[in-house]
Amino acid sequence: MTPDTPDYGPDRQAEAYLSGMLEDEPPEFPVSYDDLEERAREELSEEAFAYVAGGAGSESTVAANERAFDAWQIVPRIMRDISERDLSVDLFGREYPAPVLLAPIGVQSILHEEAELAVARAASEFSVPMICSSVSSYSMEEVSDELGESPGWFQLYWSADRDVAASFLERAEDAGYEAVVVTLDTPKMGWRERDIELGYLPFLEAQGLKNYFEDPAFRDRLAAEPQENEEAAIASWQACFGDASLTWDDLEWLEAQTDLPIVVKGVLHPDDAREAVERGVDGMVVSNHGGRQVDGAIPALEALPD
Repeated sequence: MTPDTPDYGPDRQAEAYLSGMLEDEPPEFPVSYDDLEERAREELSEEAFAYVAGGAGSESTVAANERAFDAWQIVPRIMRDISERDLSVDLFGREYPAPVLLAPIGVQSILHEEAELAVARAASEFSVPMICSSVSSYSMEEVSDELGESPGWFQLYWSADRDVAASFLERAEDAGYEAVVVTLDTPKMGWRERDIELGYLPFLEAQGLKNYFEDPAFRDRLAAEPQENEEAAIASWQACFGDASLTWDDLEWLEAQTDLPIVVKGVLHPDDAREAVERGVDGMVVSNHGGRQVDGAIPALEALPD
């Protein structure tokens, strides 16, 4: 920017044009989503790209999600005075600047060495709440430190070991997270053909397991420290990652473990939504896990109105 350049504030489009015209600096990253995806394919290993881009089975649900968004179209309104826009929403006693949160995406170390820490810094800069995954590559405490005063939520994979689940909830609360998002559509991992063909699951290389390896309840399961016998630690994680026996009655136990608001994630059927409300949850995420769990499942956006 030159001294004579007007201050456009947070107008990113104006900044991009001015940088290109005045400083001959094109955008560092591709602008279109398709080009950005292709850049990722070039930069990442074949295994990492497949893990991120792939879905369950034939990936029909992934495609259905995209078609569902194409079916919904915008009807613009005019003459509405948008000189000062307020997109804020109130959730759980806090005002957020926009109805947008960063979804819980785990094992980000397969994408970049700074992983969730970089995402947390970006979330803090733009005041966008971040949901930290149970299988983050950095611990929930490290991610919270990067968020600083910016709000964060914690996503819980409900372990079959109740001591581990309770410990995660206690740590999340102590770390300053403001809500718990409990993922209920993953009693076990989906059948993902790309990953199976490549024989690749990052957790078996101990990536994305730091929250477990640093957890006192999880470490109580082990005969030796994780770094001393990583193979045994990974096997113990596999044995307790999910719990296929969960029923609605178990929510009472979860609610007794934390004072944080509880949001259930993975709701697609309206009867499940009604059941969740009756059970006293504080919120829900209508989601099919991005098509990564059940191939052939209904698109999440299609399920939302019901």
